[in-house]
Amino acid sequence: MSNNIFLLFILFSSVSILNGCAQYSRVKNQSLSQTAPHKDPLQVLKHQKPGDIRLFLSFSGGGTRAAAFSYGVLEELRDTQININGNKKTLLAEVDTISSVSGGSFTAAYYGLFGNEIFQNYEKDFLEKDIQGTLINSLFNPINWFRFTTSGFDRTEMAINYYDRYIFKGATFSDFRNTGPAIRINATDLNSGQPFVFNQNYFNFLCSDISKFKIARAVAASSAVPIAFSPIVLKNYDQCNHQPAPFLQHSLKSSKGSRSHLHAKSIANYLDKDKVSYVHLLDGGIADNLGLRASYDAVNIVGGMQKYIKATEIKMPKYLVMIVVNSAVSPERLINQSSQEPSLADQIDAVTSAQMERYTVETLNLLENALRQWTQNLSKDSQHIQTYLIHINFNEFKEKKMRNYFNMLPTSLSLPKDQITALKNAGRQLLREDTTFQNLLKNLQD
Repeated sequence: MSNNIFLLFILFSSVSILNGCAQYSRVKNQSLSQTAPHKDPLQVLKHQKPGDIRLFLSFSGGGTRAAAFSYGVLEELRDTQININGNKKTLLAEVDTISSVSGGSFTAAYYGLFGNEIFQNYEKDFLEKDIQGTLINSLFNPINWFRFTTSGFDRTEMAINYYDRYIFKGATFSDFRNTGPAIRINATDLNSGQPFVFNQNYFNFLCSDISKFKIARAVAASSAVPIAFSPIVLKNYDQCNHQPAPFLQHSLKSSKGSRSHLHAKSIANYLDKDKVSYVHLLDGGIADNLGLRASYDAVNIVGGMQKYIKATEIKMPKYLVMIVVNSAVSPERLINQSSQEPSLADQIDAVTSAQMERYTVETLNLLENALRQWTQNLSKDSQHIQTYLIHINFNEFKEKKMRNYFNMLPTSLSLPKDQITALKNAGRQLLREDTTFQNLLKNLQD
C-alpha cells in the first residue's frame, strides 16, 4: 500500500463517523429468472472459435500505473502485424481472453466495451483524469455529507457513481462486445479469500443474472482497496436449487488442503443459501494480483486440461500464448538505514508488498509448470502445441535508472501526464523487446 493509498484510507475512513454504527451496503445484482438463459459453468468458451492462436492477457493491479502500463501493451499488440496462412492481421485481433485485477480492470473493461475506440478516448476518459483528487474532494461536498448519513451510500458508492458516469457510460455486462475477447474481472471473496470472477458462470451459483449488472460496480469491486473502500455486496438468491456438478463433487472429495479442494469448497459454499446469504467482495489483488489463479483453478477443478478441453469443446490451437502484464513495484526502502520506527504507512507497505511479491512468484511458477504439463498432455505426433509465457514487468529494464524510476511510481488513481506517457511507452518497449515475444513472432512468420 503506497503513501497515496494510505492517505486515501485515512480520509475515507473518517467518513465512518458520518455513516453511524451500522451501515448496510447497496445490493444491485438481480435474480436469475427461471426462463432466463444461462450457460453451464463448463461451457464458457464454447462460443469462441480460435484459429491457430489462443492468446490470453492478464493485467495486474496497481492503480493508474497498472492501467497505463497495460494500455501500452494493447497499443503494441495493435501495431504488431502477423501473417497466418496468408491472412494479415494484428496480434491484438487474436486476443481471446483478458483477465484483470484492480487497476488493470479499468483497461480490460474499457477495451471489452469499446474495442479500438480505446485508442481515441481512454486517455481523456480515465488515464489523464485526477480521479483520486475528485473522490477526495467529494468528501467535502455538503451534499454528500447528508447522503453519507443515509443507508446504502458510502465512499464505494461514490466511486461507482463516478466510474459509471464518466468512464463506462452506464454500461452493463450485456454491453460487452460479442466479437471481442472474454473479459474476466477478478475480485476477492472476503469470506473465503478466494478469487471471484465476474461472469455468468459465477453468478449462476448465486442464482443471479450478470447481464444487468453495471461494469462500474464490478471494476469497483476489483479495485476496492480494503478499508479505503467498503466491500461490494452481492445477494445469493435461492430459487435455482442448483445441485453440485459432478466435477465439483469430485474435487470436494480430493485431498483436503489441496488447491482443487479449497477452490471447490469456496464455490460449494454458494450453494448453501442459509450459510452464504450475501457475498462481500474486495480488491482482486488480495487473492491474486496477477489475475491468473482463477483461470488456472477453472482447469484444475475439473481434473486437468484434457478434461477441460473435452467439457468445453475447445478447438486446440497451434500456439498457446499467455502475456502477463505485471505493474507491481519494488521500491528501495530506507527502513534499514535508521533505528527510527517506520511509519504506519511504511510498515503496511512493506508487509503487503513482501507477501504480494512472494505470492506472485509462486503463481508464475505454478503457471509455468502447468503450461509445460498441458503441452505434454495435449500435443500429438501430428500437431505439437507451442506454448509461450511472456511476463512483462519493470524489473526487465536493463538500465538501473529506468528500473528505479518505474519502481518508485505510486499506486494511486492519479498520475502526471509525463508518467502516463512513460508507462505507455514502457509497456510497448518491454513487450517488443521480450525474447519470448520475439520468438513467437518469428515462429508465426515461418
